[in-house]
Amino acid sequence: MDANLHIRMSKELKDVFQQIAKENNKDTSSLVRDWISNYVAEHQKCNEDLAADLYLAGYQLQQAFGGREKVDKEFAKQLQEHSLTNQKEFTQQILSTYLDLDLTIPSVVSKTSTGFAYSQMFLLGLLGDKPKEVF
Repeated sequence: MDANLHIRMSKELKDVFQQIAKENNKDTSSLVRDWISNYVAEHQKCNEDLAADLYLAGYQLQQAFGGREKVDKEFAKQLQEHSLTNQKEFTQQILSTYLDLDLTIPSVVSKTSTGFAYSQMFLLGLLGDKPKEVF
């Protein structure tokens, strides 16, 4: 199903846009659709890359603990609870763990406070298998 998007702009900008598009044999609607499609694709890719980086950061913390078997189950349980209820507390607990272990904190860890999916990716890395890209 097609949908419409209504946007506000000055009459002058609209007129110039339509004129330049016409001079270049372009349809204004297709130009806007193309821009939106490119924007969505670019940001979806960024989100996928961020998720992969968070998984890797979690996995690296797992390795700092000495492997999956050495990750404290109570620690993992607390993280899971915080990921469901309070992303900021989740991130704080991760940051404290890095500091306690005297490890360098990956900058990507700060992103765990922005949403459930990101904290879950870190947690999956902490408890999961070696990422395929890591050699």
